[in-house]
Amino acid sequence: MRYGPERWLACSHCGGALRFRALLQVDARLAQLWSDGYVDSPSVPEQPLVVACGHCQGSVWLPELADATGSDGVDYRALTEEELWALTRSYGEELSEHQLHLRLKLWQLANHRHRRGESQVVWSDRERRNLERILGLLDLSTATEVMTAVEVSRQLGMFNQALGLLVRVEGELPAALLTQVEQRIQARDPRVFSVRANGEAGHECRR
Repeated sequence: MRYGPERWLACSHCGGALRFRALLQVDARLAQLWSDGYVDSPSVPEQPLVVACGHCQGSVWLPELADATGSDGVDYRALTEEELWALTRSYGEELSEHQLHLRLKLWQLANHRHRRGESQVVWSDRERRNLERILGLLDLSTATEVMTAVEVSRQLGMFNQALGLLVRVEGELPAALLTQVEQRIQARDPRVFSVRANGEAGHECRR
């Protein structure tokens, strides 16, 4: 992997400098893609968009921060799951890319227990509400977000809706992916699964 030069970004709350290095290039050969969009790979570290300031602990969106003066900054830290839930609530009913990003991240976190071997899909009340809210935030004019709607619907057990949405992206996304998803829908299987380039699907996770 290759990082860009070190930069200093100014926290939008307290103005403190945060150390930042953009990830420019990765080796994705060992990466495992999951049907909810999560990428599992020790060679592709996640670079979060929203983090906690190392000075004031306020939540900041890294791509929106201005450059800071000086070089006496500190590291930011990743938000905890509960901090992500709290930040999501702060957006209320607002339709925004920020809220969609947070809710997709929470969906992936909820799926981690199934990646690790839990076979039965049982959502908590807030997890189910989160998935339902994702469906209302997606832009169904784009193939990638229609595919996200397919997966959310499938994981909610709304298999007929998932199948109807899947038809809309035929010819726009890789056939191997569409075949794997359709097989899961037809089997009425709501579990997240690891996507294989050869058209097969598995459940294993290296972590």
